[in-house]
Amino acid sequence: MPTQLLIDGHSLLFRAYHALPPLTTSKGIPTGAIHGFTTMLLKVAEQELPHRLVVVFDAPEATFRHTQYAAYKAQRAETPDDFRQQVPYLRDLLDRLGVPVLAVGGFEADDTLGTLAVMGAERGFHSLIVTGDRDLLQLVGDSVTVLLTARTGISDLDRMDRDQVKKKMGVWPEQIPDLKGLMGDGSDNIPGVAGIGQKSAVALIDQYASIENLLQHLGDLSNTRWKNALLGHEAEARQYRDLATIVTTVPIEWPAIKEPFQWTVDSRLADLLNELELTAVKRRLKIDGAGGKIGGSDRNPPASEEKLGTSFDRRSPLPVVTVVESGAFTTEKASCLGVYREGETVWLYNPHTHTAMQQAARDALPSQAPLAGWGIKALYREAWSLNREMPSFKSDVKLAAYLLDSERRDYSLEKLLEDRGMAPFRPGTGESAAAVAWLAQVQHGELTEKHMQTLYQEVELPLARLLARMEAVGVAVDRGRLEALGREVDESMHATEQEIFRLAGDRFNINSQRQLGEILFDRLGLPPMKRTKTGHSTDAETLEALKPLHPIVSEILLYRQLMKIHGTYVEGLLPLIQADGRIHTTFHQTVAATGRLSSSDPNLQNIPIRLALGRRVRSVFVPSPGHVFLAADYSQIELRVLAHLAQDENLIQAFCDGEDIHRRTASEIFNIPIDQVDSTWRSRAKAVNFGIIYGISDFGLARDTGVGRAEAREYIDRYYARYPALKEYFEGVVADARRQGFVSTILGRRRPLPDIESKNRVRRQYAERMAMNTAIQGSAADLIKVAMLRIDEAMADQEPKSQMILQVHDELIWDAEPSEVDRLARLARQHMVSAIELRVPLVVDFKRGQNWENVTSWDVEDAHA
Repeated sequence: MPTQLLIDGHSLLFRAYHALPPLTTSKGIPTGAIHGFTTMLLKVAEQELPHRLVVVFDAPEATFRHTQYAAYKAQRAETPDDFRQQVPYLRDLLDRLGVPVLAVGGFEADDTLGTLAVMGAERGFHSLIVTGDRDLLQLVGDSVTVLLTARTGISDLDRMDRDQVKKKMGVWPEQIPDLKGLMGDGSDNIPGVAGIGQKSAVALIDQYASIENLLQHLGDLSNTRWKNALLGHEAEARQYRDLATIVTTVPIEWPAIKEPFQWTVDSRLADLLNELELTAVKRRLKIDGAGGKIGGSDRNPPASEEKLGTSFDRRSPLPVVTVVESGAFTTEKASCLGVYREGETVWLYNPHTHTAMQQAARDALPSQAPLAGWGIKALYREAWSLNREMPSFKSDVKLAAYLLDSERRDYSLEKLLEDRGMAPFRPGTGESAAAVAWLAQVQHGELTEKHMQTLYQEVELPLARLLARMEAVGVAVDRGRLEALGREVDESMHATEQEIFRLAGDRFNINSQRQLGEILFDRLGLPPMKRTKTGHSTDAETLEALKPLHPIVSEILLYRQLMKIHGTYVEGLLPLIQADGRIHTTFHQTVAATGRLSSSDPNLQNIPIRLALGRRVRSVFVPSPGHVFLAADYSQIELRVLAHLAQDENLIQAFCDGEDIHRRTASEIFNIPIDQVDSTWRSRAKAVNFGIIYGISDFGLARDTGVGRAEAREYIDRYYARYPALKEYFEGVVADARRQGFVSTILGRRRPLPDIESKNRVRRQYAERMAMNTAIQGSAADLIKVAMLRIDEAMADQEPKSQMILQVHDELIWDAEPSEVDRLARLARQHMVSAIELRVPLVVDFKRGQNWENVTSWDVEDAHA
């Protein structure tokens, strides 16, 4: 099995801090813990050669355990200043090494590590967890090994499998929470049951296997002292056990990592190691000299401004600007610009030190200078926020790289150059400005060859400017309403938790996969659906399948939804409200391979709306004082795009006739007169219509509609019999993708599909589904992007007070001045229905209101002329 190496960040850093002397640099920066941590990280990575590597830290805020037990970890001493100072340096160092770092609010690092281990097992990875925390030993199993640091020093690691855990702890890994529920854990301030020490706890667990079984057999205990200690303290024992149980359902995404993992060794890393004076680490990474020369000169020669500068046409007076981004992609921020012109570098702009010299340099540029950059949206957003006008860019090498390969995961300038055989350079220098110039010219030819120049120049580049303005404007938030919603979600979570306990007949840790599995499969006798490496699965897919069998399953699903709403959309939103009372999300053009936009900090495109409380989250977003929200939403856009692409005359005619496409589909594939199609049959037809777009299988359709698999297969067969051109179209898309290695959208956007010829059936079928879906979803994404730009351009000459603030896939939302709403709606409809000419009519539905949840349908025809 490939290895996933998981590092318990704070544990390893604390171990290094206490094991090594208090080292400092010549400028007084403490580095002892950083040195020890990095040395151990490099050593274990060299020994284990992991396929993936992730470092997990504790988040600074309290966790759900503090809510359940106020004294949790209350005895912990305040973190020493010289330790605290080293944490940001270490995180910066990990970032420059290319190591993903996670810290999830509301949960401990143990929970995130446990979740990653479970996710890894489900994906075929064996996880190695490096830690000094014995709590993590409870995760050890067939797919998890813990590398436990010794009590002294940092160089020795004990490899803990199940037998080693039993030998060290006296119990099996899965029994550790029960053990600590009895004996307590001083490091976490869990007192345990008074009168039950470690030896007693081990003996009891050895005899009864679990706290639950022990408490059910208290009357059988021959040891009077133990019986008296436990009688009347059953609730405490269960509570302490639950506190010690690692959660493996933290709501995180599987980290996107290039596999197999490799260190990023470049000049950025060398600069930081020089600053921290970590000479031994530099030697280990083969970084030579104070200047940060990387590796051997024959293998990877250092870059120079002169070398890069001569790589493009020196006859052109092209001024080139490069944006150096600080922070992760989720917190884009332009930090500086450099103009490279005829071998000289002029610093053009720094948002933090906007000096007269920089202003003069900017003013000296030709008014129509063809500027090139990397990540230009971040710069545009800075300019909007600071009310400064910036020259227009003609190239963005990050966006161009995305169009050329939408499947890659790293669009950093360093990586883009490395993949083309260019040597490392010093970011934020003339070298990086020259590098952008060279790359922009290379990409120009490649985009032209692949017929994507129009998409690049007329859609993606101008869209970056519009998105930057939308980010800078932001959306207002009613803080009081958000806090009240948080209290309401808390109450619902508590009520749901109590109902789960009632249905289970006992209290347990709902977030524990092991305990939940015991309740569902052992106590309630539900049939296990599938196994993971750590036991029976309790993932969402499994619970959905079990839902008809017992009412507790629906409550558990509800509880998980409420947890996500509370953690992500209540507690998660509050700290993102800026001083202006608004949230400023970040839109991403280079994340979704289909061409769709995504957003983060917060993700406003994924607010759950199926649950009533989830929809209520939208109510906290409000327009500016005196304004209203106007929303314009494409109706069934992907089905309409499919009808156009497939040229299916039956489907085209249905849309041209203005029919309810789901009702018509239900009538035709279920043989029901159209006037007798009720909501149930329409709902099934809708699932078929949209399932076809995503290449759904009979198994998936059966799950979505609640019918048997054979019946679902019959639905799909009838659908293709009624719309034969669709089947022919999808087969053609897959065949073209297999022949070309990519799939295209209406505007020529390409998505490479390297697995379309894979010998692995699962990978190949996934690529086939992506081929079918991308052609449709990507074309719909092209369409709304064009519409956004045309509407914005049409409104611009009026100097409007209304602002486009959000795009949620098929929907656009404006913070609108009431006097402009009528004209804005008419322009929106005009340009949305005509953005790209299709064989079917495009329909746009409008809503308006005083918050995002309570926008109501509005007929533009009723608007005043």
